[in-house]
Amino acid sequence: MSLDDKKRRKFIKQMTGLGVLGLASGAGIYFAPDLKASTLRLRPPGAVEEDQFLKLCIKCGQCLQVCPYDAIELEDIEGGASVGMAYIDPEKRGCYLCEAFPCMLACPSGALNHEHDNIKYVEMGVAYLANVDGCLALHNKKVPDSAIDKIYNHTKVLTASQKKNRDANLRGDEKEKVKLQKQLLLKLDKSRGKPCTICADMCPYPTPSDAIGMIKKDGGLIPEIREACVGCGACVELCPTQVLKIIPAQTYASVYKKGKK
Repeated sequence: MSLDDKKRRKFIKQMTGLGVLGLASGAGIYFAPDLKASTLRLRPPGAVEEDQFLKLCIKCGQCLQVCPYDAIELEDIEGGASVGMAYIDPEKRGCYLCEAFPCMLACPSGALNHEHDNIKYVEMGVAYLANVDGCLALHNKKVPDSAIDKIYNHTKVLTASQKKNRDANLRGDEKEKVKLQKQLLLKLDKSRGKPCTICADMCPYPTPSDAIGMIKKDGGLIPEIREACVGCGACVELCPTQVLKIIPAQTYASVYKKGKK
């Protein structure tokens, strides 16, 4: 077992409290019919191409269980052919690109490629600015409390009381998953009442300015999506006015270099 694998397994144990990761046995693995989802979903990091993903995902929920940010969901009955399969709804919770990528290690079927557990391989999609005029930064407006409160409400590791009181204080005995989500909230809290640049400030890409930055426009600022964007969806969740969107299963080159948005 490589050192990286040992680190990821330790990370998963810290979050789940499991001594051994419960992978599906050979007899329990089956392949979905060759059917396509009615709408293209944003898949977790490391997802293979959609046609293969639909064949390989066994709907086991292992990736969901180990996700430190609770970003992964399983498709409900409205998903049609893809019901039960893993996806991310960035308006509810983006992927925060945790270093260990435990979702990939947890996948027993190859739907999430174990060999792509490095940020340089992550190609979930690409972000775009869907409504320029709706951007708060363009109009030099500040971050409203409601935008940050929304993220508190998205945070599943908080108690009802902590959500109500906007309490993300670290107490020193939190499990890794709780610690990571609280740290996200504490960083976000620093934006309260300040000019809105949340999408760029909170981008989880290792070098955020390579993926997104703010540029001048008409006396204000707007976000500029850059070449390193991997479509994690964090900016979509965080944006107070929901002007940012994700095109799943595309890359910066395939969208922007062909002049498409």
